[in-house]
Amino acid sequence: MKLKIKNEEFIDEEGRSVLLRGMNLGGSSKVPFSPNGATHIKTDFTDHRNISFVGRPFPIKEAVEHFSLKSIGVLIILGIW
Repeated sequence: MKLKIKNEEFIDEEGRSVLLRGMNLGGSSKVPFSPNGATHIKTDFTDHRNISFVGRPFPIKEAVEHFSLKSIGVLIILGIW
């Protein structure tokens, strides 16, 4: 879906006003899943080759549930860095 901005509104290809519905991801999506990226654990990431974000922002086994968010009107998922 291509959107344009007109008079401070998002407009779709049919000329209709579009309300963007979305959600923000949690802060934990910014830290590694492995090793434990909890912010209270001190690290300098010297072993950076063994850091993985797989499992962020949600576990892979929950991916189907998150993909279904579109069916309830969620159009945008923000990962704020």
